[in-house]
Amino acid sequence: MKDKFLRMDDMSRRQFVANTAKTMLGVSFMPSLMSSDVIAAGSGGKAENCIFLYMSGGMTHMDTFDPKPGADTQGNTKAIDTAVAGIKLAEYLPSLAKQFKDIALVRSMNQKTADHRQSRYWMHTSYAPRATIVHPSMGPWAQTLLGKRLETLPDSVVIGAGGEHPGAGFFGPALSPLPIGNPDEGIKNVTAAVDSSSFKKRLDLMNEFDASFRRKFEHEEVKAYTDFYDETLRLMQSEDLEAFDLKKESDDTRRKYGMNSFGQGVLLAKRLVKNGVRFIEVDYGGWDMHNNLWDEIPDRAGNLDMAIGSLIEDLKAEGLFEKTLICLGTEFGRTPRINANGGRDHHPRAFSAMFAGGGIQGGQVFGKSDDKGIAVEEDPVEPKDFNATIAYAMGIPLDKVVYSPSGRPFLVAGHVADPKDPSKVLPEGKPIMQFFS
Repeated sequence: MKDKFLRMDDMSRRQFVANTAKTMLGVSFMPSLMSSDVIAAGSGGKAENCIFLYMSGGMTHMDTFDPKPGADTQGNTKAIDTAVAGIKLAEYLPSLAKQFKDIALVRSMNQKTADHRQSRYWMHTSYAPRATIVHPSMGPWAQTLLGKRLETLPDSVVIGAGGEHPGAGFFGPALSPLPIGNPDEGIKNVTAAVDSSSFKKRLDLMNEFDASFRRKFEHEEVKAYTDFYDETLRLMQSEDLEAFDLKKESDDTRRKYGMNSFGQGVLLAKRLVKNGVRFIEVDYGGWDMHNNLWDEIPDRAGNLDMAIGSLIEDLKAEGLFEKTLICLGTEFGRTPRINANGGRDHHPRAFSAMFAGGGIQGGQVFGKSDDKGIAVEEDPVEPKDFNATIAYAMGIPLDKVVYSPSGRPFLVAGHVADPKDPSKVLPEGKPIMQFFS
């Protein structure tokens, strides 16, 4: 056996080690051979936590982060000055305009498709959707490459997302983000319907029935589900559940974030960061504004402004701002051309994203759309680059290869074949290094 191993070429040897050293669910990882500058790009970052604010439906860039005052495409939205000379935001974001020295914008995001499902998938995974595989989202990637942080609380939580979230993908159920539907309700159904003695008896009986099945089917998938349920039971019986209870916050604090699902979700995300949860996503829908945009945008963007403004303020006051990356993304923008129904349609050619905290240098804009907001004019950024920036900020290595159960290699922010050796893969997404200088 040893002689056969020594006779293998580099790729065969690497595959052999990968296939024999697989971790949970058959997933394994090992470093690829990269140039030193790429390795350095995956090893930095001050962020210990990340709050990812996802604007579901396609947020209009021209009515939020990239207004075009004077353009015939601007519509009814006015632009306002920010705390940084020469940079303007839409009038619905006054708090963020005042806090702009802490904020960095990307105005050159672009997407490959105008389809909601596919674009959402690209933004969350850096990969195109495939019928044969589900790629992991960023929270499970962080746990896989940085290790699990907490004993009882999950490493990642998703608040308010629908059923199309990719979750842990091929990493399997043990790394799935904990889903929270309504932030006001926290984790539902955590109290047993019977007393503790009866509950224990039922668990023991269930385990007795399951034992023969687990012995017969000693697969990693079965073990992963068992571990998932064991972790859930530990959480149910833990005092850490208080992290999910917004009733522990004062009424004044809750009102400051906004008494709506997004505002309360952001407040819950802050509570979870304080309790050590590494990656929290808060989804905010309603941005698919094909009709009557100016009837909807004041409240929609106003809620966003209130919640994020309060989050930045509180994280700074509590000494958590530099440790916590805040990022905001959406699947695509909306057409500069206003349609016959007073709205804007799907527009993947140019849209915006936001970063703050976690080592990000605020008060700047990266990239540029043209003077009508139609297309990217300078420094295009794709979803894989957005996710590479998150990874870099959190110290997640961009060059660490992870193998799916089928043996295919993947990287946290997309990959391409090495032109010098097609058997190897290189990182495809590139962090926006300007934000860290």
